[in-house]
Amino acid sequence: MDTLEILSELFYLITFLAVLVIIGFLITWIVGKASKNKTTKKVGRRGSAITGIVLVVALLLGGITEAGYNQIATKRNQRFANYAAKYESLYLDVASKAEDVGNNEQQDWSDAIDEADDADDFDPDKAIAKSVADNVDDIEKINSDMRTMKKYVNGMKENETDKHSFKKYQKSYTELKNLTNLVTSPSGSYNSFTDNFGKYDDSTANAYKEF
Repeated sequence: MDTLEILSELFYLITFLAVLVIIGFLITWIVGKASKNKTTKKVGRRGSAITGIVLVVALLLGGITEAGYNQIATKRNQRFANYAAKYESLYLDVASKAEDVGNNEQQDWSDAIDEADDADDFDPDKAIAKSVADNVDDIEKINSDMRTMKKYVNGMKENETDKHSFKKYQKSYTELKNLTNLVTSPSGSYNSFTDNFGKYDDSTANAYKEF
């Protein structure tokens, strides 16, 4: 909760309490006037006047701080929406390119296994390195776009409001990061790569549907 929002609620709370107090002093003033008790009447009149001033000041300050908070919230909503639009657009491009690279690596890996005369002739590290080299331009583009997307993610996090939730974007970024990390730095066995690639590809696509 922002400072201005807290102050606004505090001033409105003071306003509410002041209303209750001034009612009590007004009753005291009325009772004093009716009973012709000067002391009671004086306490009621002065208490009502002082509380009335507090009420008006608190109400004005509450309105001012609320307006200030609303103005800031509006700007944050605009910035969040701007970052979100750019993020969503780039997300699909990166996910699509990562899927293409992953498919290429999977095929290169499979071909290398098929071309090997036997298990002893197959060098997985060599096959992976060759596939990465063949897709180096796309991999560099993915890494560059992910750095840009991280900036968009940070921008949304800094401008999150009650109107815009950062949670689904954080989740989608984590899913995409899993996919891009896998295809830009493939490792493990062919079977583990294939299983993880299918899992991350599906989770990335599902996260995009939540936008």
